[in-house]
Amino acid sequence: KQWYQRRVRALALCIDPNVAPKATSQFAHLIDDIWFYAGDKSTDFNWYTRRATVAAVYGLTELFMLQDTSPGYSETWAFLNRRVTDLAALGENRVELEKQLESAGDLMKATFIIA
Repeated sequence: KQWYQRRVRALALCIDPNVAPKATSQFAHLIDDIWFYAGDKSTDFNWYTRRATVAAVYGLTELFMLQDTSPGYSETWAFLNRRVTDLAALGENRVELEKQLESAGDLMKATFIIA
């Protein structure tokens, strides 16, 4: 697996102080491209949170893959699927929390109107 050793060396090179700024810039462009091709057109705070989330999952998955010896990287795929499932659950919980906060806000408004 010659490509694997090259990948490990390439990742190690990314932490070299002379290379890190360019590597970080390229990683940011990669994450931005992922969201662009996924159809993201957000211009609010979601733009930042979505990119930070994908960057974290991508980076963690890449690190996991470096030590994965399973056939076809099946453990890496399972790891990635678990992270995506976690993110989906987090999104569902966020929507529910926003609904509850909105209801609490409506209750507070009603309390002030009554008082």
